[in-house]
Amino acid sequence: MLEVRNLAKRYGDVPALQELTVRVEAGQCLILLGRNGAGKTTALRCMAGVLVPSAGEVRVDGIDASDDPAGVRARVGLMPEVPGLYERMSARAYLDYFGAIYDIEPSVRRRRIGELLELFELSGAGDRWLGTFSKGMRQKVALIRATLHRPKLVLADEPTSALDPDSARRAWSYLQDLQKDGCALVICTHSMEEAEHLAGDIGIMSAGRALAVGNMVELRRESGLKVRQEVRELPTLQDIYLAIVGNHGGDRRELAETRTA
Repeated sequence: MLEVRNLAKRYGDVPALQELTVRVEAGQCLILLGRNGAGKTTALRCMAGVLVPSAGEVRVDGIDASDDPAGVRARVGLMPEVPGLYERMSARAYLDYFGAIYDIEPSVRRRRIGELLELFELSGAGDRWLGTFSKGMRQKVALIRATLHRPKLVLADEPTSALDPDSARRAWSYLQDLQKDGCALVICTHSMEEAEHLAGDIGIMSAGRALAVGNMVELRRESGLKVRQEVRELPTLQDIYLAIVGNHGGDRRELAETRTA
């Protein structure tokens, strides 16, 4: 579904992303884990066809993003960390507007909007201006907007950062349901707990590079950490993250910006 090869992005002399190569099949989830400035958001925006990469290739459902960015965007749902909503529109009108852009038939989009507003407990606020919404409510609307057209690939940047625990569980359950229906997911997060429990593969990123990509078994092997024999306890993702960053010459203090929850 998603193929990324040697993806790079530079801003002048500053490399924001360096030679990222990942593959995500339909129904799979890839978590990009790392501190602020690791290159996660830049990678997501290049995958979505929003940013033009300096080098490398992005293909979504077989479509080359450099040849047909509009075709890629039609198949992708992008949820940025900052939603950027139209504050003088109601939630319902805003979602209907984007549903029309995605060419969803009017009766279908009205039904989907109603179902998703109810799922995220926003039905009572559906006719309020978005400018009156809390940060968490805005994040829910952004998630609905990104998935309203049932894309083949969802790219989400910190999708639960502003949500309370119950709303976060609801959002993750919704994303997992999309995954079960064959949607591929790429999610950027700081949260070790979310990454460890929700991903198939995890990409550990630092300074614009993917230091390691794989499942927990593969990452443990890459880290060089062993089972703690005295308690038969496997290394946690926090342990693995620190070890891999350290093995590549990174600053172990990075973990201070990589939250445990």
